[in-house]
Amino acid sequence: MELYVALIGCLLLLLFIYCIIISARLRRLDKSYQAFMAGSDGQSLEGQLTNLYNELRGMSAEMAENRRHMAQLQQAFAGTVRGVGVVRFNAFQNTGGDLSFAVALLTGKQDGVVFSSIYGREESRFYVKPISAGSSAYQLSAEEWEAIQQAVGMMSD
Repeated sequence: MELYVALIGCLLLLLFIYCIIISARLRRLDKSYQAFMAGSDGQSLEGQLTNLYNELRGMSAEMAENRRHMAQLQQAFAGTVRGVGVVRFNAFQNTGGDLSFAVALLTGKQDGVVFSSIYGREESRFYVKPISAGSSAYQLSAEEWEAIQQAVGMMSD
C-alpha cells in the first residue's frame, strides 16, 4: 500500500511539473498572439486577411494596366528614330571644307531615310532616299552607306 501511495505521489509530482511546463508554453503562445494582434484596433484576423486579399487584387489590376501601357510604349517606340549617322565630306576637290553631308535616320528595324547634300560653288543639291531593312532601292553613295552604318552601330551600343 505504501508503494502505491509513493507511486501515486510520484505521478502527481510529474503531472505538476508537466502542468508548469504547459503553463509556460501557453504564456509564450499568448504573448506571440498578443504581438500578432497588436495594432489591429480590435479588427479580426479574418478582416485583416480580407484587406490583404483586396490589396493584392488591386495590385494585380495595376500590374495588368502597367503591362498594357508597356506594350503600347514598346509599339510606339518601335517606330521612333533610334539610330543617327552623320558623315561630312568634300564632294569636289576645288571647294573648301567639308560642306557636303549625309545623314541617316533609322528605326530599330533599320527603316528610315538618308538625307544627302552635295555642296558645289555654283549649286547645291539635296537628296532624300528611303531606307528599308538597312538598304535602299536607290543607288547609295559611299558616304550615305557610311552614315547608315553609323546609325546601325549606334543602335547596337
